[in-house]
Amino acid sequence: MKKLGQLLSAIVYQNIAVIIVAGIIQGVFGVYGWWYNDRILLLLNPINNILLPILLGYTGGRLIGGQQGAVVASIVTYGLILSSSTPAILGAMIIGPLTGWLIKKLDHIVKKKLPGVGYELLISNILAAMIATILTILCFFYVGQTFSAVVEWLTKLLETIIYSGWLPLTAIIIEPAKVLFLNNIINFGVLGSLGVQQAEELGKSIFFMLGANPGPGLGILVACWLKMGIEQRKGAKLAIFIHFFGGVQEVYFPYVLMNPLLIIPLIVGGMIGVFTFQMFDVGLVAIPSPASIFLFIGLAPKEDILFIILGILLSAIATFLCSVILLKRVPDSPLLLENSEYVKFQRVEKDEKPITKEMMDKMTDPSMNKERGETEIISAFSNIDKLENIVFICEAGMGSSAMGAAMLKKKLKQANLTIEVGNASISDIPEYADLIICHEKFLSDVQKTVPNKVCYSLRSFTDMKGYDELVERINNIV
Repeated sequence: MKKLGQLLSAIVYQNIAVIIVAGIIQGVFGVYGWWYNDRILLLLNPINNILLPILLGYTGGRLIGGQQGAVVASIVTYGLILSSSTPAILGAMIIGPLTGWLIKKLDHIVKKKLPGVGYELLISNILAAMIATILTILCFFYVGQTFSAVVEWLTKLLETIIYSGWLPLTAIIIEPAKVLFLNNIINFGVLGSLGVQQAEELGKSIFFMLGANPGPGLGILVACWLKMGIEQRKGAKLAIFIHFFGGVQEVYFPYVLMNPLLIIPLIVGGMIGVFTFQMFDVGLVAIPSPASIFLFIGLAPKEDILFIILGILLSAIATFLCSVILLKRVPDSPLLLENSEYVKFQRVEKDEKPITKEMMDKMTDPSMNKERGETEIISAFSNIDKLENIVFICEAGMGSSAMGAAMLKKKLKQANLTIEVGNASISDIPEYADLIICHEKFLSDVQKTVPNKVCYSLRSFTDMKGYDELVERINNIV
C-alpha cells in the first residue's frame, strides 16, 4: 500500500503546475472567483477533461514502463476520455501505471525469446502499437462507461461524507500518519486525487485542506518554542517560519517524534480545523503545494478566505493549548541536536552483502556512531571520485528536499565552491548524482534504488551545524 501511495503521489505532484493553473483560473474567473469571465473559463474544461488526464496517464506510464510506457498510456487514456461522461482524472491515475506495467512485462518477455540480434527496435515498436490499439479500443467501448458510473457513485459518496458529522474524525488517521512521513502520500496520493475530482465537479474541495492545514503544526512549534530555554529557541523559531510561511511540514515532525504525547494535540487541532472548514462549507480550488499560508489564501475563493484563516487559527490555538498542558519542558531543539548526535555515510558496492536490519540498527545507534568516529566518515568520502552534483532526496521531491538544497547552495556559495545542488523525489533519483542527501527515514529505500551512490543521511534538513560540517568535508575533497 505504501508503494501504491508513493506512486499515486508521484503522479500528482509531477503535474502539480497544471492542477494549480486550473485552480487559479477557477479561483479568479470562476463562479467563486474575483472577476467572473465566461470566455476565460472556456480554457478550464479542456484542461481538466483532456490535458490533465493525459498528463496523469503519461506520468504513470513513464514511472512504471519508461518512455514507451508513457506514450502508450497517453493513447489509452485518450480512449478513456472520449467515452467517459465524467472527468477521467482518477481513471488516468489507474490506467497509466497499469499500461506502463503491461508494456514493461510484455517487452521483457518478447525480447527474451527473440531469435536473433537486430530486431529489438522493430519488435518493440510493433508490440507497443498493438497493445495501444487493443487497450484504447477496450477503454473506448467498455472501460469509459463503467468508469463514469463508478465516478458518479463516488462523487455522491464524497458529498455524503462531507456533509455528515464524521469528517473531522479523519484527523485521527491523517495527523499521526503525517508525522510518520506519510504526509505526501496522504496529500497527493489520496486527498489530492479526490480533491481534483471534486473541484472539477463543484469548483472547490475541502479535501485539499484536510492534510495540508498548517495550523496543528504551528501550534506544536509555538508550544515547543515557549517551553524551551531562551538560548535554545533559535531552532524552533526557524522551524515556525519554514513551516507556516514556507509550507514545509516535515520540520515539526522531529518535535513530535521526540515527544509522542504531542500526537494528541495534533489530532485535536486537526479535528477542530476540519470541523470549522466543514461548518462554513469552504474549500480550495487546487492543492496548496507547498502547504504555505500564502497558497491557502491565494487558492481560496474570495468568500471563503476569512473562514479558512479562522479554521487554521482555531486549529493552531487548540493544538497549542493542549501541547502546553502536556509538555513540561523541551530541553533543546531537535534541529540543533540531531546532527551532532550522528551523521552517517554509507557506500554500498555491488559485491557487498545487503544491509540487514541488525546492521541498520547499529548504524542508527548514536553510541555506535560515536565509536566509529571521524575515520569512517572520511573513509566514506574517499569513495567519491568526483563531486559535481549533489542531490537532496525526499518522498515528493518538493518540500523538505527543495528547502535543504537551497540551504546547501547558500553555504557552498559562501565557501566559494561551485557544485550543482538539486532535489528530487525518492522515485526519480537522477543517475548523475555524485552525493545523495536524504532523511534517515528514507535511507534504506534510497540505497535499494541507487546502491552504488554515496548517501549522507540526516535526521533534519534544517540543522545549520550539519550543513557547516558537510561543507567542510566537501571542501577537503574538492
